[in-house]
Amino acid sequence: MNHRLTRRHCLLAAGSLGLPAFAQPETAPMQDLLEARLREDGVALAAGRLSSGNSEFAGAAKRGTRPDADSVFEVGSITKTFTALLLADAVVRGELKLEDAVEVDGIQLRDSAGQPLRWVDIATHRSGLPRLASNMAPANVDDPYADYDEVALRAFLKSWQPGVARASRFEYSNLGFGLLGHALALRQRTDYATLLTRRVLEPLGLQRHIGFGHAALLQGHDAQGKPVPAWHFQSTTAGAGALHGSARGLLRYADAAMGGYEHPLKAAFALCLQRRAAGGAPANPIGLAWLLASLNGCTLFSHDGGTAGFSSSLWLDPSRGRASVVLANAQVPVGDLALHLLDESVPLRDLAATRQASLTLPADQLQALAGVYAVTPQFKLTIRADGQRLFAQATGQAEFELFAKAPRRFFAKVTPLEIEFDADGKALTLFQGGATPRFVRE
Repeated sequence: MNHRLTRRHCLLAAGSLGLPAFAQPETAPMQDLLEARLREDGVALAAGRLSSGNSEFAGAAKRGTRPDADSVFEVGSITKTFTALLLADAVVRGELKLEDAVEVDGIQLRDSAGQPLRWVDIATHRSGLPRLASNMAPANVDDPYADYDEVALRAFLKSWQPGVARASRFEYSNLGFGLLGHALALRQRTDYATLLTRRVLEPLGLQRHIGFGHAALLQGHDAQGKPVPAWHFQSTTAGAGALHGSARGLLRYADAAMGGYEHPLKAAFALCLQRRAAGGAPANPIGLAWLLASLNGCTLFSHDGGTAGFSSSLWLDPSRGRASVVLANAQVPVGDLALHLLDESVPLRDLAATRQASLTLPADQLQALAGVYAVTPQFKLTIRADGQRLFAQATGQAEFELFAKAPRRFFAKVTPLEIEFDADGKALTLFQGGATPRFVRE
């Protein structure tokens, strides 16, 4: 069973966030864009856009009540940027340094060379910690983080055998950010939710818009529109994806990050939005949690989020004072929509390419394709077979399913891309957005 806080479905190829300039189309009203998307995908959407200090919001629903600016969604991995802000605030307060070892309350982390893992290693996904702890065994598979407590976390850390040196590679880790938030809370002898509320949400005036366990949380749905249960988190994992929030709240958060109003966390945000290390693709370095991209000479910052029943995407363009957010109460990709709202020169994805007919292939035929394929040492594609289903996962990104259109040609439904395997099984070619990078099997 694959339980993941999804990150980004639609940007796969190395360098794919090095965004090109496009001809400026006529701007469509935000409401129209949401309604058009729901005709193809999803259940309900809420969106917000900030420009020059002015905010606008829209909502649309295929069924149920139409959400508004204050409707509450699970925001998933956008939570990681809040956890990074907690870390940066601790640095500004002089409580620790980014280069300090993560050693608190008996937790002592070491890399493959015996060197201590540092706060900055975890906050940039370069700690070597895996995406998920190997001892996750949820009693309820539909709520995978609910019972992963401190006993389980410490048991994993005690048995963990690191395979790489710190800062040597990017590996997106929900485990790492859960640990990061928990360790920061342990230093203050409290829990993650209490610490984040006191040090981030209240100072930014967000406590009414963003928080934990909100009673008015919308019903979530899977990719097919079927209702699914909400997720719950303990302090050990909350820093990876526990927050609930609204479009209004996240847009205010974005405004705070860009210095749009007075608050005490400006220096902490500045630390978060500095380039720190290489990310999952050459064109996408990482700050503290935030992913960086270049567009039309501007540096953008973004983070996506996803749980079993929700998806989210938040984008910042500090140089132009712009921000955008899109929230969905279904597990459908919305990153392209949020980026288009930020800058209309970036086109929306072509959903028609994801609506192809698919074939069912024998399990042994799919198993023969499984393996790790690399386009560079830093950017790889892992192919996994599960019976008569095939899955792909790029470095630092979420796993998604592939569907056969021919015995060696596959397509994704979460984003317009296709993969073709060589006849000898030694390589594959990825087709996405006009690019055709070739991955060689390891």
